[in-house]
Amino acid sequence: MSDAASIALIDRPLDLRGPGTSVRFANRLLLAPMEGVTERCFRDLVIGLGGVGGACTEFVRVSSSAIPQRVIRRHLGAAQTVPVAVQLMAPDAEHLVTTIAAAEAAGAAWIDLNFGCPAPVVFDKCAGSALLRTPDRVAAIVRAAVAATRLPVSAKVRAGIDSPDRVAEIVLAAAGAGAAMVTLHARLRVQTYAMPATWRWIGEARAALDRGGHAIPLVGNGGVDAAGDAARLMRESGCDAVMIGRAALADPWIFRAALGGAPADAAEARAFACRYIDALAAEYGERTALARGKQLARWYRAGGLFVGREEERGRVLRLDSVSAVRGWFAAAIPVTGS
Repeated sequence: MSDAASIALIDRPLDLRGPGTSVRFANRLLLAPMEGVTERCFRDLVIGLGGVGGACTEFVRVSSSAIPQRVIRRHLGAAQTVPVAVQLMAPDAEHLVTTIAAAEAAGAAWIDLNFGCPAPVVFDKCAGSALLRTPDRVAAIVRAAVAATRLPVSAKVRAGIDSPDRVAEIVLAAAGAGAAMVTLHARLRVQTYAMPATWRWIGEARAALDRGGHAIPLVGNGGVDAAGDAARLMRESGCDAVMIGRAALADPWIFRAALGGAPADAAEARAFACRYIDALAAEYGERTALARGKQLARWYRAGGLFVGREEERGRVLRLDSVSAVRGWFAAAIPVTGS
């Protein structure tokens, strides 16, 4: 498929229909919710680069009590030019209804439910990916969420815990309970991010939804490492959109590039890193800015700043102050010819 055809596949609107309202994504590229990454500083900066069709907050955990509107508003931040969902993670529906009402009042464009988090601290408390063992509980939570709001409700799942054998059952449980969209991360809970995603499972999920008469969008997630991978995932799996996670931390311009835009040059990459660190320091303080500035350095490949100089990446990770990390990015110059 030509570059023009790949761009045309992605650069189309997608509608998400809820009980009382609808959401339109301008294109088929979504920024994934990532704990410790996609808080509002990072999310707002990435959206500002262009190419993002929609985004989610980091997950907001609902456990022993409902989450108040002021907390959700803090997660959402300022209004954006693209729809932003509040992602909620709960082991059951007990406090979910009240939290969803707060999210709707806070300005969420839609509600996304997390059934994919693999973290042991979440799994051991029967939330996130632990619920994949019981699709009927997934359905019950989705059903309660849909009944609680006029907004569209989506579900983000993995292909299973230790086997993909129930992937069709999982996505059908969410769709049958009223989910307006399902996102499938094409890994199992037991698989690390270093292991390859299996896009075939996304295709199997799409086929199951079609057989079940569920004409809702299926979003593919996992294994998108470069701009060209987004259209390839759509072609190979038949999914309707693509959600990009860790690759957006490595290259925040991946959305723009997937739509035919130019990749970041060194000046853009330097400026983004400095703006991000400055925003973190202003919002959360220097400790968080240092930790997340180093996290950016660990993954960053934009602008060629680390090409041919991986030893410099290691040096940045050993720096012990925000000013030092920011100073490195501000002065970074790619190796000539890289």
